[in-house]
Amino acid sequence: MAGPLRQLGATLRVSTRSAGLLGWTAVMLAAVESHKLGDRALAGGAAQAPIFDRYMRSWTAGLLRMFAVELTIVGQLPAPATGPRMVVSNHRSALDIGVLLTHFGGSVLSRADLEQWPLLGLAAKRAQTIFVDRRSTRSGAQAIRAIREQLVRGRTVSVFPEGTTFAGDQVRPFNAGAFAAARKLDLEYVPVGLAYPPGCEFTEPSFLDHLAAVAQRPRTPAVMAVGQPLRIDGRAQVVASRLEREVQALVHQARAALDRQG
Repeated sequence: MAGPLRQLGATLRVSTRSAGLLGWTAVMLAAVESHKLGDRALAGGAAQAPIFDRYMRSWTAGLLRMFAVELTIVGQLPAPATGPRMVVSNHRSALDIGVLLTHFGGSVLSRADLEQWPLLGLAAKRAQTIFVDRRSTRSGAQAIRAIREQLVRGRTVSVFPEGTTFAGDQVRPFNAGAFAAARKLDLEYVPVGLAYPPGCEFTEPSFLDHLAAVAQRPRTPAVMAVGQPLRIDGRAQVVASRLEREVQALVHQARAALDRQG
């Protein structure tokens, strides 16, 4: 009897949280559009950015609570950025995006097909998400230009240089493209390592399958280990290699903290 009851609970969680995701997204989109229409000061793009950033952080924080993500932070979150910043992380789950946007703000580099999703795609575009189809050289070049444009404007951009999601704690070699976008800019890099319990990784055939797998969990503990902000000069590949080592060390810290939680 316990088995069928557990399965029923999981099914109900998937349905409730999926509906909640869409409903909360619609509410936040309506709120930000109402704010935009009611405040003439938002007519200019520069004035929009901090207000949209606050709404976006509230949106992603709400989604993490809805999906019962219990995040522990190891290390110190950096002070709010006063100039361009690139947050560099390993990539294990769609939850990574919510975690980084909630705590760092700014924009994130994401898979191209998200742009076409009803409602979620619109929300991602409003959050100035940079979309990339990693199978397309042209899309990759456009993404590099978009990253640079946002950095030049003094924004924070979060990237996952492994290129896709993986299971386990081994950090795969970093692609250098995002770091080429930052060439000769005076910016800081913030390395981040993320760890989840086994089974939380995005290894399912589709995003919907992954979303359902996460949604059916009663709770999802997670750890984010945050490194010291770095300023690194040199070629893009040199920067990529240095940050790959930093992120790998932080992933080990995150895993150790998660293991201590039991």
